[in-house]
Amino acid sequence: MGHSIRLRFPTAVVAMLLLAGVGTRVAPSLPAKDLSPANRQQEERFFETRIRPILHEHCYSCHSEDAKIVRGGLYVDSREGLQRGGDSGPAVVPGDAAASLFSDAVKYESLEMPPKGKLPEAVIDDLVDWIERGAFDPRTEPRRSDAAETGHGLDSPASQTHWSFQPVALPQVPDTTDAWIQSPIDAFVLQKLQTRNWQPATAADKYTLLRRATFDLTGLPPTSAEIANFLADDSSNSFARVVDRLLASSAYGERWGRHWLDLVRYADTNGADENHKMPNAWRYRDWVFEMHNRDLPLDQFITHQLAGDLLDESTKQLDPETHERRVRDRLTATGMLVIGPKMLAEQDKAKMQIDIIDEQIDTVSRTMLGMTVACARCHDHKFDPISAPDYYALAGIFASTRTMKNQNFVSEWMERDLPSQRTAELRTAHQQKIDAAQQSLDQQIAAANDALLSAADVDKLPEKPETKYPEATKQAIEKAREQLKTLTEAMPAFDSAMAVEEGTPTNLPVHLRGNHLSPAEKETPRGVPARLNQVVALPPIPTDESGRLQLARWLTDADHPLTGRVMANRVWMWHFGQPLMRSPSNFGLQSDPPLHRELLDWLTRRLIDDGWSLKRMHRLIMLSSTYQMNSLPGPHEEADPENEFLSRQNRRRLEVEPLRDAIHVAGDSLDRRLGGPPVGSEQPRRTVYLTINRAALLDLLSTFDYVETANHIEQRSVTTVPNQALFLMNSSLVHQQAERLAKQLLDAELNDVQRIEQLWLKLHGRPASEQEVELSLKFIADGMLHLPNESGPQAVWASLCRTLIAGSAFSYVD
Repeated sequence: MGHSIRLRFPTAVVAMLLLAGVGTRVAPSLPAKDLSPANRQQEERFFETRIRPILHEHCYSCHSEDAKIVRGGLYVDSREGLQRGGDSGPAVVPGDAAASLFSDAVKYESLEMPPKGKLPEAVIDDLVDWIERGAFDPRTEPRRSDAAETGHGLDSPASQTHWSFQPVALPQVPDTTDAWIQSPIDAFVLQKLQTRNWQPATAADKYTLLRRATFDLTGLPPTSAEIANFLADDSSNSFARVVDRLLASSAYGERWGRHWLDLVRYADTNGADENHKMPNAWRYRDWVFEMHNRDLPLDQFITHQLAGDLLDESTKQLDPETHERRVRDRLTATGMLVIGPKMLAEQDKAKMQIDIIDEQIDTVSRTMLGMTVACARCHDHKFDPISAPDYYALAGIFASTRTMKNQNFVSEWMERDLPSQRTAELRTAHQQKIDAAQQSLDQQIAAANDALLSAADVDKLPEKPETKYPEATKQAIEKAREQLKTLTEAMPAFDSAMAVEEGTPTNLPVHLRGNHLSPAEKETPRGVPARLNQVVALPPIPTDESGRLQLARWLTDADHPLTGRVMANRVWMWHFGQPLMRSPSNFGLQSDPPLHRELLDWLTRRLIDDGWSLKRMHRLIMLSSTYQMNSLPGPHEEADPENEFLSRQNRRRLEVEPLRDAIHVAGDSLDRRLGGPPVGSEQPRRTVYLTINRAALLDLLSTFDYVETANHIEQRSVTTVPNQALFLMNSSLVHQQAERLAKQLLDAELNDVQRIEQLWLKLHGRPASEQEVELSLKFIADGMLHLPNESGPQAVWASLCRTLIAGSAFSYVD
């Protein structure tokens, strides 16, 4: 109804847009050092997987410190050397391939490099694309000739003393006395603030705090009843009761499970070359949500995903129903290793296999270790104490695991039947029907053949006896065959899930320069990076096992220096918008210790000592004064623009999932059913259930920074671009929900001021100010003056609803 109406009251519209805070700035093109975390991650992976291997294989023999004679004075084995260029001048002009000598050389347009033969066109395209994208080069290490004292090998001082490789101790809580302190967290924060003579921000008001907590834990806005109940509760533990209520909600698992799905690159299609549907990927997604709701301890949560199929023995003493449920859950959990993209049509199946292993290593190491282990596939890691043998020791564990069902031209990933006693019983009963039908058919054919023998009075049947049957007999037999076929096709099937299983235990040799066709002579025993093994020893891997279970137990050892730190840091990031350690998936030698390192270690120790419970960690963080501060700009804004000292909360924009869900909530149309196969965007299900198609991501998702899903996502970027504002003002979803909301307001027996109060409470979780009421009344009055006669007040109220949904107060959390 409101889609075609153009209201002519610019003064009110502009006022309301300014009031709502709609932004229309275009995000500038950023230099590499200013890339968002997600874009930097994407560019770094492009360099490490597409560019560095080319340089290593085709250029280093003549243009590196390892070359006997460096040709043309050009070193391409460091960023500095490549940017400086050689005797002919700079080799690469970032952003301008046409002006780059490197581009001319590989195209054979001036120089001809490599001289032994032109590179394949696809490789040249990658190099040109890299330059045009800005030639992002993460190699910051100095050349070896200048850096003999600063090595990063296993026994180097840097790797031995690096902060994140040290055991996690429980730091002493600062002895700071202040009425502001509600939690040890506050003592750590206040101590840092006092070093600068700063004071923390005041507490957020109840409206702000409730909206913040509700979106944080459930991804949904608070209801009017929840707001009223919180306001009416004047007890000292009123907010604690809110936190407990939210943690008990099934929406909690959907919200925090979605965070985990970012890390493990969840999607519903394969992507890559053959973008087939993964029809059972959703079972893994639902498992993640359910385990968050159950508060499955994080160490078990990780273990089940790496080796859940190897834990069956531990549940056999339970009653059959519980045992069955546990086995189903644990098989489904291993889908984490299967759901990554794969080149299913790869002709070289050995290459496909090692590429899958590389993708698994990258996901597991960055998600759980906070280390970029996959960078050591082609050579020793350039920054961290991870050697190529370390990489292939870990690769052997995944090579000993079956991820693919077959290696046909278009291969198929592993899917396994989930046990079900009920389904087994149904199959047994159904098989009896099939057997009976088969027996009846056999009897009919035998009787027909006997009749032929009698009629022919011979000792043998015709070559094709069925051609001699009477017509009525033919029809009866054909009918029996059809019935048998129908019964066979109707056999009840077991549910199946994407899952791995043990393969043949395999030790891999190092692949020289990452080329599987150039293996080293000696195999590398299955294991983990040696430097980390010095801190916590990997349990011995039996010769007849893959090592996945030992890897999982090593990762979740209470003394492991990284897993707990990485996860505590992520939980903090998802509550505050910024992590304590600013590169949440890279705790290697390039990472600086966080400003609040003692706080991070204290949180880590608490996470582990509290039984790896995420819900306890939520309570610990949210019941602190640090979490409950307001987010208003304070006196320290200029001195600490990134808020590293935590003098206030951070204002955060909603991700696309809670934003779309909140729009549906505005019109009371959100379908909150749990779980099930993915659906299209036209369905009013929660956004976490929409189909994630790697090859065709929904426009809505990509508009609001839902990034490419083929890889681990450490942190979503936040952009402010015009198409976001245009979507919120013009999309059919917003129009539909605004119409529904306007109708609700007008159907209620309220005056206009009361309707405005209800509207603000629903969309912003707080009452409207006097100025906001005044502007809204003017908006309504101006709209009514300019409406066509056939239109009613609902169009004006719907326009007001759309304007508020388009404003920053709706899409940001203070």
